[in-house]
Amino acid sequence: MKINEETIFNYLIKKYGFVIEEFYVKENGEKNFIALNYSNKGIYGVIFSLDSNKKLLGKNAYDFLIKKGKNFALNNIIISKEDSIRENSNFYNSLYFDKENLKIISYDVGCEFLVEVISSLLNSKLSRKVSPFKLPSKVTTILISINILVFIISVLMSGNFIDIDIGTLVKLGAKVNPLIDNGQYYRLITAMFLHGGIMHLLFNMYALYSLGNIVEQVYGEKQYLIIYFVSGIISSYTSYLLSPSISVGASGAIFGLLGACLVLAVNQKNRIGKQFFWDILSVVFLNIIIGISTPNIDNFGHFGGLIGGILISLILTKLLILKK
Repeated sequence: MKINEETIFNYLIKKYGFVIEEFYVKENGEKNFIALNYSNKGIYGVIFSLDSNKKLLGKNAYDFLIKKGKNFALNNIIISKEDSIRENSNFYNSLYFDKENLKIISYDVGCEFLVEVISSLLNSKLSRKVSPFKLPSKVTTILISINILVFIISVLMSGNFIDIDIGTLVKLGAKVNPLIDNGQYYRLITAMFLHGGIMHLLFNMYALYSLGNIVEQVYGEKQYLIIYFVSGIISSYTSYLLSPSISVGASGAIFGLLGACLVLAVNQKNRIGKQFFWDILSVVFLNIIIGISTPNIDNFGHFGGLIGGILISLILTKLLILKK
């Protein structure tokens, strides 16, 4: 049984017609989410916070709703513990929830609706994990499909799906430095969709599936594509500058998605905790170690993709904040 922000927000959307909107914390630029229900009486808003940032998020969510010019009630579900200090606020109604013990600790007048929602979730199958498998997001599905299609073409041309011959990869657009020197710059992109064999493809597509859903959900479809392609191109260009070897694979773009997840983990550490950051960082270091210890791995491409992903994600995050 699992009760968290995602579970409750999904329940509010499906059962009560809530919508999810974004607001930014002006003090640090972090993006956060608020569930809203619009009615003739006004707006009913719900946010999630921790004991450590409840005042900061609550005040910024309050300011966000003020700008809408309508009557509203803001409710803050605060992830807390039984022995924590509970405080009243002039900006929101508080509901303190112990996530570890799945227990409502206390709540203010005005949070009765949320008490009913959480109680329903605790007693329903909606809060149970039915399957660990989730369908890939829209953009991820398209990217995986393109990679698989290109691989099928390379298999048909090569006659071997275990190890695609170099000649076929070169014909289809592998990164070949002398050819790029002659003006075939398209290879900086086409190399991203080629793979040297079935295992190469499977490992990369699993990584793309795992990271792509997170990046698309947080950054959106357009930004996801920008991160993917910019990271992939920077990866190919870094490899072109520093490695004379022929190179193929989506790994550079995928390392860019890892970079985007690192930026997310740092920006959202107060809301999602530090564990996500350490999880992503451990994956990065593990892949670096594997790359160094395994022959025929384009480590320069991986490094370029990671740095490219971090830089473009920082830029996009800054632009989104300025837009807001």
